[in-house]
Amino acid sequence: MQVLFILLFIPVVASTYHRTDDLLGKIKHECDIVEDLSCRVEGDILIVDWKKNQPKNVVWAFNEHARERITGELALEMIQSLKEVKPNVRITIVPVVNVWGRKQVDNGDRCLRKNKNGVDTNRNYPQKVRHHYAKFSEEYEGKHPFSEPETKLIRNILQGANQYINVHSGEFSLYMPWDSVDMRPPFYEKQKKKLKRLSKYCHQCTVGPAAIKSFYKAYGSSVDYATTQGIEAYTFEIYGEETYDCKRMFNPRGSYKKRILNQWKKIMYASLD
Repeated sequence: MQVLFILLFIPVVASTYHRTDDLLGKIKHECDIVEDLSCRVEGDILIVDWKKNQPKNVVWAFNEHARERITGELALEMIQSLKEVKPNVRITIVPVVNVWGRKQVDNGDRCLRKNKNGVDTNRNYPQKVRHHYAKFSEEYEGKHPFSEPETKLIRNILQGANQYINVHSGEFSLYMPWDSVDMRPPFYEKQKKKLKRLSKYCHQCTVGPAAIKSFYKAYGSSVDYATTQGIEAYTFEIYGEETYDCKRMFNPRGSYKKRILNQWKKIMYASLD
């Protein structure tokens, strides 16, 4: 009986992930109670603005690949913390780009990456170098650039923005363009300095141009597209584990989940400077 009593009072570490509808519901609640936050929905995608009346400045996109649920969790924490941090810039946030896909992962399809049309939307942008993926490929780019509602939405949101961060998981990295070619992007020196500064918060991160530092090239990504539009763009990969278990590969568990979220909250806010 004494052992049972002790066990009942052991602190429980919150390690669960929100189901997609619950996560988006919590974000909408923040918009209801925080004056500087506003929400709107296009199709099934929720878009959040901090200080909407200011000129467009920063865009953050999360959970583009369905199985990367930790990125949606980071979006929720970022939005919940805005009222305390109070950044003095307009930030437009897409907390879950692939809403349909994340719901499938909620229901057990833990390795799903693509959208409901079987397209990897982070390959569905105009490409500097054309690469034709087969339809069954995890990187299938779709019939043509901007064929998908998710990419059309991000394209529209990026208009007039100065900075863009696309948040993923699968590894630890702080990437700048290009994703597809071994060339220096227009903002090379500025981005190099920023990533060097941010890297002090992520000692395990690979840092630099994605096409050079990563183990593969990505064709038709939103970051490459944003760069062609004169936007300072980055890919942040916030977690990865070497395993064949998709759930564990992309999403930290237990107390490590909270540590990852706290780590990347610091990085996201530091990126605004």
